[in-house]
Amino acid sequence: MTTYVFGAGASRDAGYPLANELGKRLLEWAQQTNDNSELHGAGIRDLFDLYGSLDNLEQILSELDECPAGSRVASLTPAQRGLFDVHVRLGISEVFRSLRRKPAPFYVRLAREKARPGDVVITFNYDVACERELKRAGLWEISDGYGFHLEGIPVPPSQVSILKLHGSVNWLEVAFGGRRGLFQGSLNAFGSRPAIPAGEFEFFGYSSESRDPEAPLERFGALPAIITPTLKKRFYEQTPAGRELEPFWENLWAQARHALEASEKIVMIGYSMAAADEKARSLLLSSPNRHVNLEVFCGGRTKPISDEFLARGYSQVRTLGNCRCDDYLATP
Repeated sequence: MTTYVFGAGASRDAGYPLANELGKRLLEWAQQTNDNSELHGAGIRDLFDLYGSLDNLEQILSELDECPAGSRVASLTPAQRGLFDVHVRLGISEVFRSLRRKPAPFYVRLAREKARPGDVVITFNYDVACERELKRAGLWEISDGYGFHLEGIPVPPSQVSILKLHGSVNWLEVAFGGRRGLFQGSLNAFGSRPAIPAGEFEFFGYSSESRDPEAPLERFGALPAIITPTLKKRFYEQTPAGRELEPFWENLWAQARHALEASEKIVMIGYSMAAADEKARSLLLSSPNRHVNLEVFCGGRTKPISDEFLARGYSQVRTLGNCRCDDYLATP
C-alpha cells in the first residue's frame, strides 16, 4: 500500500496556483467577474482596496479570522469580516472551477503508471484534477472515494481513497439543506458531512440521474467546504449552536493518520510543510511508522523536509533528481 501526500506543487502543471500565488489569482478573477459573480468579485476588490495587495493572502485571512488590535480589519464588525470570508471562499471556488477542464499531465501518468488498488491519496489541494484522472483510469469512485459514503448511489466502491484534508471546491456546506423561510430547525444546521451537487457527478462521467441525496436542488445558503489558508486553521464552522462539522473533519484526519501508519511506502509530492500548517506537520511527522519507505519530491523544500523526517527517526528517506513530479514518475 502506498500513501501519496500532495501539496499545491502536484497540481501546478494543471494550471492551479501555488499558495503564494493564490491572492494574485483571486484578484485577477475579481477584476474580470461577470454579472453572476459580481457581488463576490466586488467583495474581493474591496479587500484589495483595504490592504493594497492580496499577495499575502494567508496573513489577510488570518486577520479577518482573529481581528487583532491595530489591524486593518479591527474596525470592522464580525458580520463584515464574515462577509469577506464568504467572498474569498466563493472566489477561490470560482478560480478553481475555471481551471478544472485543463489537462493534468502528472495526474494522468500517476493514474496510469503508479497508482494501485488499495492506495490512498492525502491531499491539501482544493482542485479535483487528481480524482478526475483516477476515475478515468477506473480506480476512483465518488460513492466512498472521498472517505465518506454517499447513500443510495448505484456506484461500486472506490479502489483508491482521496482524503482532502483542507476540503474541496466540489464539496458544499449547506445550511439547513438549502431551505428558505420558516421551518423547524436542527442544532446540526450543516448536517454530518458536506454535500456534492448534481453537476459534479456529470463532470466525473456519471449519468445525469446520479445525485447526492444530501445536496439541495438550489445552492441557497451553501458555501464551498474548504479550509481557507489562515495561519491558524479552524476545522469546524462556528454557529450559535456551537461547533459544527467538527466530527466530519476529525474523522477525515483520523483516516489519514491510519493510512500513514499502515503504509509500506509514503510518497510526498509538491508539499512545502509550511510552519503554519501545524496540524498537517504533526500528522506527517508523528506517525509511529518510522521504518516506512518515504520518498520526498518537493522541489527546493526537499532537503529541509527530508532532514526533518530523519531527525524524527525516519530511517528510510529517499529523494531523486531534481525532486519534482517527473522525477517520481521516473522511479522504478
